[in-house]
Amino acid sequence: MSEDDMTDQTSILRLPLTPYFHPTTVVFIDDNESFLTSLDLELPLGWAYRCFTDPLEAFEFLQQPPSIKPLIERCFSVEHSDRLAPTVHLNLGTIEQEVNHVERFERISVVIVDYAMPTLNGLDFCAKMSDPYVRKALLTGVADEKVAVEAFNAGIIHKFIQKNTVLAVNNLLKFVGDLQVEYFHQYLAQLNATLALHPPGFLLNPAVQEHVLGVMRELHIVEYYLVNDPPGFLLGRADGSMFRLIVTDDASLAGDQRTLEQHEAPPAIRRKLARREGVPYFTESPEDYLGHEPYPWHDNFVPAARVANTEWYVGVMEDPPLDIDFDPGRSSYDAYLANL
Repeated sequence: MSEDDMTDQTSILRLPLTPYFHPTTVVFIDDNESFLTSLDLELPLGWAYRCFTDPLEAFEFLQQPPSIKPLIERCFSVEHSDRLAPTVHLNLGTIEQEVNHVERFERISVVIVDYAMPTLNGLDFCAKMSDPYVRKALLTGVADEKVAVEAFNAGIIHKFIQKNTVLAVNNLLKFVGDLQVEYFHQYLAQLNATLALHPPGFLLNPAVQEHVLGVMRELHIVEYYLVNDPPGFLLGRADGSMFRLIVTDDASLAGDQRTLEQHEAPPAIRRKLARREGVPYFTESPEDYLGHEPYPWHDNFVPAARVANTEWYVGVMEDPPLDIDFDPGRSSYDAYLANL
């Protein structure tokens, strides 16, 4: 995928940061085949989408159950007790494991459907859809605007777009991008509410969020997942390249300094940490290291920068060691697009 195509994906990475984000699939439905053909030629190569001229075929496709449950339903577990109320646990490890499931990209986030179709008009199509999270937009003619406004006010659709303006593809891309962001934000409301009880501190700081988002755009990241130990995100490019973004603060780095001194880390590493020129990333703690060679301190030290006017530091490690069996050839976004 070219950098231009990746930019089309990174443009929908927006604040506030959600606990995870990945590309999804958009569905276009219009019985006018020439319109869809023209649209197909103009949409970016980096987009995952399906086009249907038959609304009944499209409806059958959209009603198929997902091959795996949504991540939001898999990252929670409930512990029952005879004496206490059930306790809900959030497993961040499940979020990180999501990169192994190529099915994540199959999620339909947005449906764009034409209003004037003979077998099933777009309004009835949207009203019959069963997934409450999919964002729906109606393509209308000028004469249909009143119907579209009423459908919007009734909550049947989330946006309507006059078809004569769709010829400006940039407008359509913006509409779809907005709806994809809405999809994730409302879909993850439960997860955000749980994290709000004990949130990672950096998620509460707007400057840190803006800085992290800037790093993601600079690296052409298309998906990210909240991780812990150390706190931060697992980042992925479309080709499956992985990065580990670490976010830490002065208090945590002071503890790391004591660890380095206790285990007699090289003086150069200790000096860099004291000057806050980097952050340690202990894939294996010095206490548990059983290797015959000296502990790889330099391999576990990541250059970092302080977020302006905060106590937070952000470092990025390329191609980090992963506790997951990730295969870019099967589970990356580019692999999904190739199969699509």
